[in-house]
Amino acid sequence: MKRFLGFVALATVIAGLAPQAAFADGWPLKGSFAVSFSTLPNTAAVSYCGGPAGARDLEAHGNGSTSLGTFSFTLFKTGGNGVFHGCLTLTAPNGDILEATYDVAPAGPANAHNWGPSAGTLTFTGGTGRFKSASGSGTFTAMNTIFYPASSWAGGGPATAPIQGMAFYEIDGTIRRARR
Repeated sequence: MKRFLGFVALATVIAGLAPQAAFADGWPLKGSFAVSFSTLPNTAAVSYCGGPAGARDLEAHGNGSTSLGTFSFTLFKTGGNGVFHGCLTLTAPNGDILEATYDVAPAGPANAHNWGPSAGTLTFTGGTGRFKSASGSGTFTAMNTIFYPASSWAGGGPATAPIQGMAFYEIDGTIRRARR
C-alpha cells in the first residue's frame, strides 16, 4: 500500500509540474470567441497599445473556450475602414490575465446580409498568474456584422449613438513564457 501511495504522490507531483514545463516550451492556444461591440468616432484621439489614433474607437466584450480553458474577452481598438489596432485582454475564471496587441484588416467584402470576414494577428505581451511573462503570437479570423447603423452617428442619428455589432473569432497561436 505504501508503494502504491508513493507512486500516486509522485505521479501527482509530475502532473502538477508538467503544465509549467510545457508552458516554457510553448502552449498552443486554439479557441473560439463570441463578442459584441460598439464603436464611436474617436473624437478624443485615443490610441491603444502604441498604435495610431484611428478615426473610430471600438470596445468589444465576450467570452469563449480555448485549448487553455475558458476566457472572457475584452478588446479596445481604434482604426477605420476595417483596419484596426488595439489591446486584447483574455481573463481566465481564476483571474489570470493574458494580454496581446491586436491588428486586423478586412479579408473580403460583406455578403448580402452584411456579414464580413476579417483576419489579423495577435502578439502576446504578458499577463498575470500563469501568463506572467507570456510572449508568443497567433492569427485569427472573424466574421462581423453591425446592427442599427441608420440610428447611429454614421446613419444621421445622435452623435453619441454608437454603431453596435457582433463578431465571432477563431484564434490559433502559441503562448510562451520565459524560463525562471
